[in-house]
Parts: sequence; C-alpha cells; structure tokens
Amino acid sequence: MESHFSYAVLALGSLFAVLNPFATVPPFMAMTETSSVTERREMAKRSCLIAGVVLLVFALSGMRLLTFFGVTVPAFQIAGGLVLIRVAFELLQGGQRLKVSTEEHIEGAQKDDISITPLAIPILCGPATITAGILVASAAETMLQWGILVVVIAAVYSSIFLSLRIASAHLHRLSATSVKISSRLMGLILVAVAVQFVVDGIRAAELF
Repeated sequence: MESHFSYAVLALGSLFAVLNPFATVPPFMAMTETSSVTERREMAKRSCLIAGVVLLVFALSGMRLLTFFGVTVPAFQIAGGLVLIRVAFELLQGGQRLKVSTEEHIEGAQKDDISITPLAIPILCGPATITAGILVASAAETMLQWGILVVVIAAVYSSIFLSLRIASAHLHRLSATSVKISSRLMGLILVAVAVQFVVDGIRAAELF
C-alpha cells in the first residue's frame, strides 16, 4: 500500500509541477481575448480533453516505442531527468514553462478555435510534459499503479480546466507576481523529482 501511495505522490507531483495549472491562464486569456465566456469554456474543455488523451497515449506506449529503437528504461530516466532539471531551473528563476512564441500568439489570435493548436498541443501537452508522463509511466510496476497514473492525469487536466473556467467566468488574469511565485514552487518540486529520476536511472544502469 505504501508503494502505491508513494507512486501516486510521484505521479501527481511530477505532472502537476511540470504543467502548473496557474501558469496556463495568462496565455489562454491572451489568445481568447475576443471570445465570449461560453466560447472560452468550450475551448478550455476541449483542449484539456485532447491534451489529456495525448499525454495518456504517450505515457502508455512511450516506453514500448523507445524500446523498439533500442533505448533502455535507465537511459531514458537519465536523459528525461536531465531535461526536466533544465525545465525546473527555468521555473526556479521565475520563468514560465508555458511560454507562448510570437507565432503561436498570432496563430491563436487569428483562429476562432485554439482548442487543438496551439493550446492543447504544444502548450498543455508539449515535450516536457510528455517526457514527464513517460518517466512516471516507466516507474509503474502494477496494474493499480497504472490506474493511479490514469487518475492523476485526469485530475491534473481537470485542475487546469477549473483554472481556465474560473478565469473565463471572471475575466480575470493572474498577476505576473502570482505566476512567478507558483512557478518557483513548482520548480522546487520538479527539480527534486527530476534528480530522483536521474539517480534511479544511474542505479538501474549499474553505472556506480
């Protein structure tokens, strides 16, 4: 039971930290400033559903695909952990992982529906999120833990949808200070999780 609880904490901490629901609000509001409250809610719902399904597919099949190309679990744990460490340090410095490029902002402003791109992919389910999902999935050892992973993915994207829904209803933007504070807190969690993945990968590869 303790191992299942530990896995749930690992999964929730990893995905919640790398996604940071609070940081999704500013780019969403910026790209939907001409949309109605109802349209924003519908786009938020669709994008979270799409991103959740995409992440789940990669989490469930990612390691099989990597194995097909000859990449071992320890190797991916080390490489993926290093990628997440870089993301974590950006968050610790107050930066936002969910940065929207000029091209994505223009695309979002010009589109009537941003549910699929650029909101769901790559903003809500980009390379860092997929990497975290595959790493967490690689640590699952029982069917119950796989079930926990599915529930955690659903819970994280539900929290993102709730954040976007509240922001849409109140026409509210998170202040830059609030986003930086939440980013630093998430970064602290993520760097610890990422280092643990690297350590586990090194141990599994018997490098020391």
